[in-house]
Amino acid sequence: MIRHKYLLTVMSAILLTGCGKAQEDDLTQFMNDASQSASAPIEPLPQVQGFSPKQYNADAALHDPFVPRKATVKSALQPDLKRHKEPLEAYPLEGLKFVGVLSKQNKIFAAIQTPDNMVYQVKPGQYMGEKLGLITSLAENKQTLKYELRIKETIQDQVTGEWAEQMTTLELQEHQ
Repeated sequence: MIRHKYLLTVMSAILLTGCGKAQEDDLTQFMNDASQSASAPIEPLPQVQGFSPKQYNADAALHDPFVPRKATVKSALQPDLKRHKEPLEAYPLEGLKFVGVLSKQNKIFAAIQTPDNMVYQVKPGQYMGEKLGLITSLAENKQTLKYELRIKETIQDQVTGEWAEQMTTLELQEHQ
């Protein structure tokens, strides 16, 4: 039994040595063929022109390009940051879903679902979203025949500190 194992090991080594030799010969032949079929030499890179740095001498009238500019005109838009926050202002607007419309005593309300599956009723005049989103209207779009919740968000520019408004629309989500 041991003799057979020894014989098997020796035969395997001889076979593997033969395979390695054949692969080495193929590789040597490929390298010789590749060096003979090489193309023309590559042109050298162009000479790099020298760089001479310039000194920045700012006039008092010119703005320093390394300092952000501030707007000189102050915006009249100033949101009330001291007012009491409403529950839906804790969520980003993208995470809220408009899932239904309710009617109570001739007034309509939107049903808004939060990422943690809580449902809130909202109406125009209330706030939602992290960007001071004021709900301006809740109405049916005559073209799409879907209810829309229009929201005016107030955003502060990070550089100038100025406030700007943008309108966002949430459509009633179809049941999936």
